Amino acid sequence: MSCCAELERLMDRDLVRKAQLYELSNGTIITEIDTEYFLVFGGERHQFAGMHYCPFCGRVLSRQLWNLEKKK
Repeated sequence: MSCCAELERLMDRDLVRKAQLYELSNGTIITEIDTEYFLVFGGERHQFAGMHYCPFCGRVLSRQLWNLEKKK
């Protein structure tokens, strides 16, 4: 389940992946964002870019930003 239908469509096409870091296989993580949501690039060997926000609805996706908001 995701925050909006548009992000869900990207997940269905495997352009966005929701996973823990240790679950991402056959690729390289190219950002240092503490998140479960990653944009997927590349062919056989994927590159994963973590996302802070949903590009469609603007909801916070990263644990890093979520934890900063909780401390305020």
